[in-house]
Amino acid sequence: MDNNLYIISSNELTNAITIQQQISQKEFEIKLVDINSKYTSIQDSSSYYYNQQRKTIMEFELSNLKIQRDGHINTSLANALGLAEMEIMSHISFSSAAIAISSIHSFLSINNIQLILNSLVIMKISTISSQLLFSPGLYMSLRIEITKLKTYFHLA
Repeated sequence: MDNNLYIISSNELTNAITIQQQISQKEFEIKLVDINSKYTSIQDSSSYYYNQQRKTIMEFELSNLKIQRDGHINTSLANALGLAEMEIMSHISFSSAAIAISSIHSFLSINNIQLILNSLVIMKISTISSQLLFSPGLYMSLRIEITKLKTYFHLA
């Protein structure tokens, strides 16, 4: 089961990365439409309105992509945190969960993603953080990664 949670977390992160690439492409296309609109003459109102319509459609698509990406990130985090809970309960010293959480945190930081965590993920972060308080010398890599997540998301 531990291996499955890691694989699911990794697959969800991979999906989020793929969608992030689509988001970057869509943002670039929107900038191109803006540039085209800026240099379209006022007399050519049909091109201007066409560009505005295209931009509105692209912004809607961009919004949908961000929602999909955020869903994949939340699922990836939930699975990585579930793995962390299992590792703590099983007293596993080498943490695969810490590796998964580190990868997710790196992706978020590099892309400066402002994500709204779902309540399950917030609860799991809190629970794991509390569990780690009672095992001071153990799970150092996991403790570091949980602290990074708490800092990134401004969780107390």
